[in-house]
Amino acid sequence: MKRCLRENAGLWVLLLFCAGAALLSGGSFLRPSNLATVLYQASIIGVLALGQMLVVISGGIDLSMVAVLVLSATIMGGAGSQEQTAMMLNAALPFIGFWPALGAGFMVAIAFGLLNGLMITRLHVPAFITTLTSALFIGGIELILTGGTPISYPDPFFTSFGQATWLGIPAPIYMPLLLGLGCWWLLTRTAFGMRLYALGAGERAAVYSGVSPVRVRLAAYALSGLFSGVAGLMFLARTGSISYTSGQDLLLTSLAAIVVGGIALRGGSGGVKHAASGVLLLAALSNFMNIMVIPPHVQGIVNGAVILGAVSLYAVTRGERNS
Repeated sequence: MKRCLRENAGLWVLLLFCAGAALLSGGSFLRPSNLATVLYQASIIGVLALGQMLVVISGGIDLSMVAVLVLSATIMGGAGSQEQTAMMLNAALPFIGFWPALGAGFMVAIAFGLLNGLMITRLHVPAFITTLTSALFIGGIELILTGGTPISYPDPFFTSFGQATWLGIPAPIYMPLLLGLGCWWLLTRTAFGMRLYALGAGERAAVYSGVSPVRVRLAAYALSGLFSGVAGLMFLARTGSISYTSGQDLLLTSLAAIVVGGIALRGGSGGVKHAASGVLLLAALSNFMNIMVIPPHVQGIVNGAVILGAVSLYAVTRGERNS
C-alpha cells in the first residue's frame, strides 16, 4: 500500500484536487466542456513535458525546448506561406511551400536536439550550460530569419487543425495522447527504455552493463527536439501566430509539471503517468483559479506554493533531505 501511494502520489493528488475543485465550484469544474478546456490548455505543455521527461530520465535537462519550438514554428508558418514571406521585408526566410516547410521545421528541431546531445556527450559540456547556450543561439537565428516580424498569416492548415474536433474532442488533444502512448511503450517495452533508466540511475554502472551513453543521450535529445517541433506546430495551430517572444512561460511550466508529477531531476526514475499527472494538475489548478476569479498575481503565488510543496513532499518520502 505504501509503495502504491508513493509511486502514484501525483495521480492521487490530482484526483483529490479534482474532487475538491468540483465541490468548491458547485460542479462547474467537472462539466464535460470545462474538462475539455483543461485538456486543450494542457496539450502543448503535455508534449513539452514528455520530451523533457525523456531527457531528465537519462540524467540531463533541456532548456532549449521552447527556443526550438519557436524556431520550428517560424519555419513551418513563415516559409510555408507565400503571403507571410511577402510581408517580411527585413527577413531572410524564403518561401518554399507548405509541405517542405513542415518537413524543414521538424528537421531543424531534431538537428538542434542532436547538436545538444553531441556537445554534451562529445565535448562533455554540462547539459544546463549546453542547452541554455543553445537557446540563446537559436534566439539569434530566429531574429535573423524573421527580422523581428511575427508570423501572423500561416497556411490555413494550422488554423483548421487547431479548430477541428474529432469525436467531439479538439484535435490538438490527440497529439499528447498519442505521444504519451508512444513514450510509455518506449520506456516500458523496449531495450532503449531500460538503457535510458540505467543511464540516469548511474552512468558508470550503466557503462559496465554495456550501455552506450553517447547513443542513448543522442537519442533522448533528438526526441526532445522532435517533441519541441510538434509543440511548435500545435502552438501555431492554437494562436495563429508566432514571434520571438512567444511561449516564454512554457519552459518553466513544463519543468514544473514533471517535478510536480514526481519525476526526480537527478534522473533514473519516473514515467508517463508522472508527467501526465503533473501537467494535468497544473492545468486543472489554473483552470480552477480562473473559475473562482482569483487575481493573476495570487495565482502565481499559489502555483509557486504548489510546486514547492510537491518538491518538499517527494524529498521527504524518498529520503532526499540533507543530513
